[in-house]
Amino acid sequence: VALSQLNRELERRPNKRPINADLRDSGALEQDADLILFVYRDEVYNADTEHKGIAELILGKHRNGSLGTVRTAFIPQHTRFENLSASTWQGARA
Repeated sequence: VALSQLNRELERRPNKRPINADLRDSGALEQDADLILFVYRDEVYNADTEHKGIAELILGKHRNGSLGTVRTAFIPQHTRFENLSASTWQGARA
């Protein structure tokens, strides 16, 4: 497991969801990584979002699998992720 800092490019975009190119010195990281996973929480960028308490786990690279996004409940006081209920998930679609 390796952690990486994001560059400032995402701050300049209207959509703040991170992409592979946002990784600092991304060329080598993208090339060497088997899997790249980002965590995005809309409430960090939009205080009035209807998606409070929801985190998106964005699979930006998966060498041997598919890409996509999984929405989870985020409990900040415990830094914990949990499954969303079906009704909550339906309301969380971006």
